[in-house]
Amino acid sequence: MKFALACFDLDGTLVDSHADIRAALVRALEEVPPADAERDERALGAAGLGLPLEEFFALARPAPHPASDGESRRRFIDAYRRYYHAHLLELTRPFAGVVETLEALGPLRARGLRTAVATTKRTDTARRVVAGLGLERYFDVVLGTDGIPHKPAPDLLLLAARTVERAPERGLMIGDTARDVLAGRAAGMKTCGVGWGVTGADGLRPLAPDYLIAAFPEILPILAS
Repeated sequence: MKFALACFDLDGTLVDSHADIRAALVRALEEVPPADAERDERALGAAGLGLPLEEFFALARPAPHPASDGESRRRFIDAYRRYYHAHLLELTRPFAGVVETLEALGPLRARGLRTAVATTKRTDTARRVVAGLGLERYFDVVLGTDGIPHKPAPDLLLLAARTVERAPERGLMIGDTARDVLAGRAAGMKTCGVGWGVTGADGLRPLAPDYLIAAFPEILPILAS
């Protein structure tokens, strides 16, 4: 097999979680008034780009906004996590073809392919989503970004490779944002952009990922090559 490791982003790649994430962001913004309708909507438009909460807050509440301080940032993040953790599976579902394709990877995994979820979410949150949707049996490891640099830094993907004892240069990073493609490249992996996320195929094409797919089942022949 060409690949020994497949690293999957979670939100926007494996699961459609946009509505639940946006609802939590809206609720968190209410904790840091006054509202700025134009800036809030612009920031919410970036909800599917895999931004850490700190970066999203900076978009919505930059100085000289009266709630741009560190205490307000903490209130925003705490409010987001409280709401999201209580509602994270209300509308979130796997994208079409995800379950069937992950099931079909069974023979490749038996031959040594390792599969990982590598997400900007915290690890405990990511594991709740993956387990709650019945996907945990398809992955050797589920990793979030706990105390390490966020994508597009390669740290998370390198950690995944170390955890499952596979060389990163034999890895494929599959994701829907520029951060995923850039992180995969920085880690020495091949990259596969998916066209159904917020960025879309047109947004990913200028980054020249090694592969660009329009439907999840298209990942199977790539990994089987």
